[in-house]
Amino acid sequence: MNNRKVICLVINSLGGGGAERVFARLANMLQNEELEYKIIVITLDEEPIVNSLSKDIEHIKLGYNGSLLKSMLGLRKVLTRLSPSLVVSFLTRSNVAAVFASFGQPYRVVISERVNTSSHFGYGFTSKVKKSFTRFFYEKADFIVAVSEGVKKDLGDFFKLKHKKIDVIYNSYNYEELLVKSQEYSVEFEAGSYIVCVGRFYENKNHALLLKALAEANLPKTLVLLGDGPKRNELEKLVIRLKLQNKVIFKGFVSNPYPYIKNSAGLISTSLAEGFPNVIAEALVLGKFVVSSDCQSGPAELLDSRVSEGVKQLQEAKYGILLPVNNQGATTEGIEMFNNIALIEHYETQVAELKLKYSHENFLSSFSKIIKEGTNE
Repeated sequence: MNNRKVICLVINSLGGGGAERVFARLANMLQNEELEYKIIVITLDEEPIVNSLSKDIEHIKLGYNGSLLKSMLGLRKVLTRLSPSLVVSFLTRSNVAAVFASFGQPYRVVISERVNTSSHFGYGFTSKVKKSFTRFFYEKADFIVAVSEGVKKDLGDFFKLKHKKIDVIYNSYNYEELLVKSQEYSVEFEAGSYIVCVGRFYENKNHALLLKALAEANLPKTLVLLGDGPKRNELEKLVIRLKLQNKVIFKGFVSNPYPYIKNSAGLISTSLAEGFPNVIAEALVLGKFVVSSDCQSGPAELLDSRVSEGVKQLQEAKYGILLPVNNQGATTEGIEMFNNIALIEHYETQVAELKLKYSHENFLSSFSKIIKEGTNE
């Protein structure tokens, strides 16, 4: 067992995001299942751990606090010392650092893109520079795992990467686990009396549009916001300006949001861009009604089993409601659908078949296959 191959998993931090949760799950599953490997987790930043690792996993914390240059140089030094058989990284900065660290080294690198890359970088001269810089390193990766078909398409179109070196592995969810978590505590609201939005308060989540649309909507329910972030103060001021103090509740970051999701009338998302929105998938697995913007990428794959084409008006999809991105009028219309009990019950029946679609077993099997290929000499 002392001759096990070393697999290093690299990510910015183990904070409270969806990518971090999936990363920690992967590390723990590999530790439990892949006994031929020694799993070492490397985090680039020193942040509070929200998504915990198995006690048997070695965890190296580098503490570079968002610095790309320090991450690149420091990770190369650590990986040279560890001499792994394979490196697997999540998120853009970790991906760039992992590829840079591999130059001239014998091991392979698998990078995993968790966001819609072209939307994530935005626009302008600085964005173009960042895109070109990232493209250079992504082209040098041995293999790329995209979190959705939309992200794969974006990587191929935007970075001109060969589709044959990109595979799609959806995130995994376990219905029984989510159900147990959804029953861990009681929420303070009557079941069905509120709708919920879960996500960090930053630009891409587009909470401001949601609040403006809510101000125009006829909805006798409360909007409960779960999350925190740099836009919180701005959003709280907007709530006051829109006179929504009695309609909106900021709960802050909640490590277990599932009781709020399970007891809500449903979930709404107005994101400008996603990779594969975990909270939408989890809400569907829990049997909830979902209204979401048809952003790149993920919501259409979850709600309509297809890559997003960008709907122009509200669409009743197979498993939920899709809205045109950044459209206040359509979002108001989508919010008012939470008044339609028959529609909600219809979709709750529809999504029941999704309980087993995104299993941990399929996720682990797919990643294990890539790891085995990557460690073959």
